[in-house]
Amino acid sequence: MAKDLAYAAGDYIVYPSHGVGRIIGIEKQLIAGIDLEMYVVSFENEKLILRVPTDKV
Repeated sequence: MAKDLAYAAGDYIVYPSHGVGRIIGIEKQLIAGIDLEMYVVSFENEKLILRVPTDKV
């Protein structure tokens, strides 16, 4: 069963230490043997891309 996500690609979010970012995608990654679903967030002003686990939002 798929879970509902709080945000979708194209949504804008505020990240405390980086300001306003835009979700540019959602991807799955295998980290330390654990499958994680991640928001890919772009911060244009800082030329930065962060990946944030969807279950930490």
